[in-house]
Amino acid sequence: MDIWSIPPSYAPSPPSPSYSPSPPSPSYSTQLLPGEQTVEETRRRSPQALNTGVFRRITDSTTLVLIDQQPGSITPVYGRNGLVRGHISLRTITTLVASDSYSLWSSSSTEPCPMTLPFTIFFPSTFMDRFSRPRRFLSSFRSSDCLVVPVCYHPRSRPHTPMLPSDVPFMTTVKSSPEEWHQVLSTMNATQSSRLTPVQCLLFIPSSQVYPLSETIPFHLQLRAPSSSLAPFIDKSAPKHGFPVLSSEEITIRVYVLRQVVVKIFDEQKSSNRIIGEGKLTYSSPLPDNHHSYRNVPLGEGIDYVTVGSFATNPLSVRDFIVLSLEPLEPLKCPLLASKHLHPIRLVTDPWSDHVVTW
Repeated sequence: MDIWSIPPSYAPSPPSPSYSPSPPSPSYSTQLLPGEQTVEETRRRSPQALNTGVFRRITDSTTLVLIDQQPGSITPVYGRNGLVRGHISLRTITTLVASDSYSLWSSSSTEPCPMTLPFTIFFPSTFMDRFSRPRRFLSSFRSSDCLVVPVCYHPRSRPHTPMLPSDVPFMTTVKSSPEEWHQVLSTMNATQSSRLTPVQCLLFIPSSQVYPLSETIPFHLQLRAPSSSLAPFIDKSAPKHGFPVLSSEEITIRVYVLRQVVVKIFDEQKSSNRIIGEGKLTYSSPLPDNHHSYRNVPLGEGIDYVTVGSFATNPLSVRDFIVLSLEPLEPLKCPLLASKHLHPIRLVTDPWSDHVVTW
């Protein structure tokens, strides 16, 4: 006997409800309202100036034209693997860019020399170490006649991560995002006769340690020691012992960017140091009795005139440091000894960008 299963019956589904159009989205603004603060931001890439200028060098026997230059520039500028474009008017010519030679026309050619010889050459990415950087564009013709045009070699670079804005409160970010800060430790020792405990100096800087020339560098400084060791940092003329200041009665505190240029020729080496930016210190929020806290306003002011980032070659290196300096105004009377700590950083020409950029 066959048994057949009868499927159950279903009631028809009710019609779908009607929907009214959604209200328009609220308007948004980048301006913060009272009580709001920026947690994270992605900065827009600033449009680069168009290189529409032309450089010309004219002599009795030749004319050299280089295009794609900044308008009004008196020296041609090329970046890493930059494209050298232009033309030359001449009868017999060989073009030499740094150490690479390109022949545009030869007298052995059966064709007559044209009035204009265009060329497109990539700037060399490497060079032979002969005590000079590849900074010359050379056009030569015949054995005794040549035209030398100095150019500026200006390779560009960016940090691999964005940097915290300089106006973000330190205490807020160090708790929520401690990975954004790098701690630089140093010590200000005391004289043996004073029997004071050394002062611990904690300088916090952005963790990438690679900073663009166009941006200020936020930092935060904390000093830790017993009250007896911190007494020289207090302005005793202020009421209620006052607050720590940049230059108290006994100690001067400085945080600045130092550029060191080292030139090596054969076995001789010479170096020069220059301060290219300095921060201003102000007293920050109160901490326990054995702490003093300072913040920046800000580090990097005055760095604008520097256009070249950090780099190193065998004969020439340009290195940059963040320096924390604590110096007694009267070293023979102060129980604390002078301290200067240099922390290496790298300065680059352009800010971080999340866009793919080709130079």
